[in-house]
Amino acid sequence: MTRKQNLSALSIIAIGLLIFSCGNSKPKDKPDASLVPSETINFLLDNQTSNLSSFLAYHDNSGDGLLFSLNQQTNEVQAYSMNEQKLVHQNSYAIEGPKGVNEIEAFHIVRFDSIMIFPTNKNSVYTSNILKGSVEGSKYEPPLGYSNASFRPSAFPSNSALIGGKLMVKTSFMGNPYLLSDDEMAATHLTYSIDLTSGQTTPLPHFFPKGYWGDKKTYFRFSMSAGPKFVYSFFGDHHVYYADSPNSKLSPVLAESKYFKKSIDRYPTDGSPEDRGMYPIVTAHYGNIIYDQYREVYYRFCFPGVEIQDGDKISQLMSFPRTFSIQILDKDLNPVGETYFGKNTALAPYNSFVGKGGLYISINHPENPENKEDFMSFKRFELTW
Repeated sequence: MTRKQNLSALSIIAIGLLIFSCGNSKPKDKPDASLVPSETINFLLDNQTSNLSSFLAYHDNSGDGLLFSLNQQTNEVQAYSMNEQKLVHQNSYAIEGPKGVNEIEAFHIVRFDSIMIFPTNKNSVYTSNILKGSVEGSKYEPPLGYSNASFRPSAFPSNSALIGGKLMVKTSFMGNPYLLSDDEMAATHLTYSIDLTSGQTTPLPHFFPKGYWGDKKTYFRFSMSAGPKFVYSFFGDHHVYYADSPNSKLSPVLAESKYFKKSIDRYPTDGSPEDRGMYPIVTAHYGNIIYDQYREVYYRFCFPGVEIQDGDKISQLMSFPRTFSIQILDKDLNPVGETYFGKNTALAPYNSFVGKGGLYISINHPENPENKEDFMSFKRFELTW
């Protein structure tokens, strides 16, 4: 081959490599997802209703979303129109007597006029027509060693799932979990199903993660989101855990908050009663996880560590964290963004819900200048990419 032919061949190869590299160049990384504040919605309340709800659930109804809220003071379930921003339905339930349902802890919306009511400290489920006020109850027996269906405490709320006549609910171990070894903790169930016809309960193969306890302890609370997946977020674990069905085992996905240090502080087993009591307040931890069916993402609430300062109201910090962030996880639970809310934001993250318009977080924080006792108010946040 001549020198001229060699140069021609090299030119062709170079051009080909250039075209190939251009055609296969990596696109720019997709921007992080974030939550952007939008308008505030306000629901006028009567003088018997707190502006912080005991339990919230959203339901679509013929184009007008309805926000269902529990008023524990009156044992009442209320429904508010999102479009009209006013109360449109309400029904109070007797605590005692032949139609008594005890004090209500939570509810599950089956359809607009049919809800399932879960009483506090009672192994019963009540089905009620909120328009007619009718109520019918059925009993169930929790698995041995486990609590009735559990939805609170407020910092770790969970919903339920109705699948083929069986209700999937979160539960709690009835003993002292700090007396369990790591192996025993990893054999502790998180959820069970209730057969609504027979009342039979069946523990699901969803357990605390192996190694969660380790040789030291952390807090045992967790939140569950029962949507297309069963997703669990634990107080002291950077991972989220999911199962594609009630009877499949959990798998981990690493979803570490960028506002946390690598190692989460361990429970002060040998500390003072004050140290142990303050641990869930001051320690960086993960809280509620909510599925957004309209945008196919999960919102995971993260609470950075807090240093107690002179003048801090401890009881207020328990209900109103000073700062928090919200992780955004895609439908496969991969982190795609995280939005930080500073201490001047003054929101009440434990009163949150997802609606067709976005994520709604209560502004009824004692230090929020927009907070008004006569209104249950929420700031709407839009998901942007």
